[in-house]
Amino acid sequence: MDIVNDNLKKSLEILNINLKNKLYEIEGLDRNSLRSNLANYGKLINLRKLTIDEMKYFKPTACIDGSVNRYGGSHPHYIDLFQGLSKISGDNKKSHFKSNIFSPIINSIGDEDDEDLRNKLLAKIEVDVALDTLEMDDVKVILMDGNLIRYSIRISEEYEMLKEKCEERNIFLAGFIKEAKSDSIFSLLFPKITDFKLYDKDLLYGVLDVGEGFILHDDFNKKIDQGISSMILRTSNYPGVGGLEILSSQRDYLINIANFCYSLTPIMSRGVPMLIDMVDKEVKLDDKLTTELINSYVDRDVLERFFVSERSLRRY
Repeated sequence: MDIVNDNLKKSLEILNINLKNKLYEIEGLDRNSLRSNLANYGKLINLRKLTIDEMKYFKPTACIDGSVNRYGGSHPHYIDLFQGLSKISGDNKKSHFKSNIFSPIINSIGDEDDEDLRNKLLAKIEVDVALDTLEMDDVKVILMDGNLIRYSIRISEEYEMLKEKCEERNIFLAGFIKEAKSDSIFSLLFPKITDFKLYDKDLLYGVLDVGEGFILHDDFNKKIDQGISSMILRTSNYPGVGGLEILSSQRDYLINIANFCYSLTPIMSRGVPMLIDMVDKEVKLDDKLTTELINSYVDRDVLERFFVSERSLRRY
């Protein structure tokens, strides 16, 4: 590492020390204190692995995820490729794909709207493939990779349609969150600390036991107003926690769905249900595949005029 500037090394050492000091300064961050304090705002529950017969109640399950990858340079000289996948558990193991592309060269938008539109298009392709699944297959659970709230914020019309169809057909609609990136629990437990925040995943790292969940009381759960019931849970030996969201209209089944996700998760894993991991890997559009697709279907003169940056043409 001789080529790395000494100032950069020193900066990283200082960052490490500062983070440790911040944690040390917060009284009540030890595991026992946190568990005791959590009981003031919600309840800790023990999850369990379902039997084979109990698992049948939730099958077939359709797991939904989406992926986006960008080819090109800075705004507006790029193409975004979107792909959505629904993979259904069970003997048939059917899959449904949906895809889309977007480029500001064709669809003129400002740079400031870029990320917002990208998030909307990704959310839309995920909900669209979920709606397609409901039309083509008889499933008992729609399990989204990620939280449900982003759909209600970014594409409320499509999300309402998905929500209504699931409720009409008694199909569970749930979202499994790999990393709980809200700071709501930290704000509740440490209201006087305003200059530093910990995400729930950081605060509760190693705090929950394997197969344990935490449900906030309704009075403290802001998601209730958005029609969502939720839980934080630990499903493997990995000390980190994930999250689970379901529709408030289905809240009586929150623990059952959590048990189902726990049952789908290998104990020696990073805590993600196997089906979600499978879909996540299959739907990914990596750089190699993206480049191959674009080189195959977009003429070279078009690529070089609009999407190949000067930097990428350098030979040194």
